[in-house]
Amino acid sequence: MENKIFKLGLSVEAVSLYLILYDLEFSRIPLEKKNIIPRWNAPEEHLDQALEELKMHKVIDQRGGEFIVNPEGQWVESRSS
Repeated sequence: MENKIFKLGLSVEAVSLYLILYDLEFSRIPLEKKNIIPRWNAPEEHLDQALEELKMHKVIDQRGGEFIVNPEGQWVESRSS
């Protein structure tokens, strides 16, 4: 896990989602929404917002229905961080 995730100025939800994605990836489970939802403890609309936030900061990309975690060097900090 990249500790830089805590320094990007992201919302709690976005950081939580990254941790879920990290765990799924470590467990070799596809990074698909259907695999994220059972681990997500907030309304699904918050999941969608967190996904968009991670995309905006280039932490993840989406290819079809699967998410890809980008290398740390591609991540973009929040302007407020």
